Amino acid sequence: FGILMNILAIGAHPDDIEIFMYGILALFKKRGDFVSTIIATDGSLGGEGSKKKLIISRQKESTFALKEFGKPYFLKIPDGHLGDVIDHKYKLKKKIEIIKPDLIITHHWLDYHSDHRNLSKLVNEIASHYIPIIYCDTMMGVNFNPSHYIDITSVFNLKKKSISFHKTQKPERFYNLIELMNSYRAAQCNMPKGNYA
Repeated sequence: FGILMNILAIGAHPDDIEIFMYGILALFKKRGDFVSTIIATDGSLGGEGSKKKLIISRQKESTFALKEFGKPYFLKIPDGHLGDVIDHKYKLKKKIEIIKPDLIITHHWLDYHSDHRNLSKLVNEIASHYIPIIYCDTMMGVNFNPSHYIDITSVFNLKKKSISFHKTQKPERFYNLIELMNSYRAAQCNMPKGNYA
């Protein structure tokens, strides 16, 4: 097995970890590593109807979707405003210090979404000088050129299942997206059809 690690995934919104990071996290978990997750915003802009009800629903969805890694930490920062105030950095820093990860996985600083970019910047400022950081792929690989590829074929169905819990987000629209995105990354490594990276 080698040395087991304490892994921390930090997503900007409920469902980001599932869409962009779940594959590698499931592999770490399978190896025996300890995995924790943080969701930075409340997800209140990602749906229709009452914001209060949506926040509660999305928190429940994430709790079920990520249950293999324990209960996520919810920072409950207002969706669309991540990084607007210094308190956001303090909240995130405090959680990172409590978890004491050996490795962090989060969004790339050139991601298409402002909350993703701002989270990446905050994580960098807080931890990059003493904790290694892996940056996940972006939606359809926009502005992202991987330096490493991870074969997630063995856990791809688990990734898909985790996304299925996000009923408020109409998860079916993400199934084709991840099939395309992760099969394309696998093809870049000359992996045969039916594989995912």
